[in-house]
Amino acid sequence: MLHSIWVRHHLRPGEFWRLPRGEQLFLMASLELEMEAEIKARREGERV
Repeated sequence: MLHSIWVRHHLRPGEFWRLPRGEQLFLMASLELEMEAEIKARREGERV
């Protein structure tokens, strides 16, 4: 997941680990939602 945060949002792992735990959890949950939406969009695109 940290790789995705780096690639998509340019947040280095060291910067991520220095964040308060609540912000880390928020970023991970946000990335998960983002990835799920991307997967859903791909699936819907394949049905067309």
